[in-house]
Amino acid sequence: MKQVLEYIYADFLERQLPVLVKRDVDMERIPGKALALIGMRRTGKTFLCYQEIQTLLNDGVSKENILYLNFEDDRLFGFKLEDCQSILDVFYGPNPGKKSEDCYFFFDEIQNVDHWERFIRRLIDTEKVSVYVTGSSARLLSAEIATGLRGRSLSREVFPYSFEEYLRANSVKLNPTRIGSKTRLLLNQHAEKYCRTGGFPEITQFDTNRRQEILQSYVDAVVLRDVVERHKVSNVEVLRSLVYQVLRNPATKLSVNKFYLDLKSRGMRISKDDLYNFLRHLTDAYLIFQVPIWSRSEKKKQVNPKKMYVIDNGILDAYSTRQTKDHGAFLENLVFLTLRCQQIELAYYETNTGHEIDFAYKRNGQFHFIQVAWNLEDAETRERELRALREGLKEHPEAVCQIITLSEEGSSDDDRIQISPLWKFLLGV
Repeated sequence: MKQVLEYIYADFLERQLPVLVKRDVDMERIPGKALALIGMRRTGKTFLCYQEIQTLLNDGVSKENILYLNFEDDRLFGFKLEDCQSILDVFYGPNPGKKSEDCYFFFDEIQNVDHWERFIRRLIDTEKVSVYVTGSSARLLSAEIATGLRGRSLSREVFPYSFEEYLRANSVKLNPTRIGSKTRLLLNQHAEKYCRTGGFPEITQFDTNRRQEILQSYVDAVVLRDVVERHKVSNVEVLRSLVYQVLRNPATKLSVNKFYLDLKSRGMRISKDDLYNFLRHLTDAYLIFQVPIWSRSEKKKQVNPKKMYVIDNGILDAYSTRQTKDHGAFLENLVFLTLRCQQIELAYYETNTGHEIDFAYKRNGQFHFIQVAWNLEDAETRERELRALREGLKEHPEAVCQIITLSEEGSSDDDRIQISPLWKFLLGV
């Protein structure tokens, strides 16, 4: 394994870094702590490592003082904890003087190495290094970090491009403090396209058919590698049925009991516990997200079905079976992702009169309600969305209320409910 590591390290030293789109992820180094980047495959964790490496090089750090290893590299297949010492031998062996210099280690998809956290802890405790690790499993990585690193790490979630990053990747330059009618039209157009195609970094350059093919391959990789292989799932047919159910019905409640009965009626053998485990595995892999009902009662949260959202709207588009897309569901999924990226803990809300509000959350002690509608041109739709929020205001008079639409802007008659176009919501202006 040492010889393989020597080849890989030599390749890294010779290789030019790719052209990068700047990502807005906090990569600040804190002495004595590893930085863990967690997110679904292909969201850009590797390129964030490259971005940080480029920053170090720009700051005058020698590339000889930087190590990058990707444990998805087939040359590292079968890498074990006992092989980790070879990393230090290869890195420091030719130049022991580096032990007294600041060095930087990047370990990509490190969850592929069993008990990796023991090596990282030793690195932090004994060497003069800053350590970055990435992984595609929230539960595995966080559990290992908590038990093995014991306060010696910080975690950062990595999602597909935000709207600002998407504009940057498409070379759209804006001055958000001065937005005229022409820029508003441009932003509306880009927001609508972003709502349909999503923000996975790799797919921005491809046409619809190739984009959908690539996104479907992402989902296959998550299902097969992050769920089936990692958790030794044998009933792959049922797992895929669950994945398709969620991807083709975004922003809707999933009743595990009803889905279980439907599978039984089709002759599929499965237990409810298995379905709950599958949902947890898919959530750990960042493919789907589950949003509970707003309640102080944990029992009520558990009993009521959760609403399902997906990591990226491009995946929804790739798996949609409808000739006419459910634009409202796409918009709601995008609003969820935007809030979720801000580390906001979300729930859906049911008023005492039975009206549903898409999102409810508290931030800095302030209660918020958000409804999502593609447009409010239809009087009945407008009244339905406003009515739910008005009912919510009766129960939480202090709440900030907002309706997100594709392009409309304004407010309710009493100005208590703001109506915002998607681009404004995405840019936070």
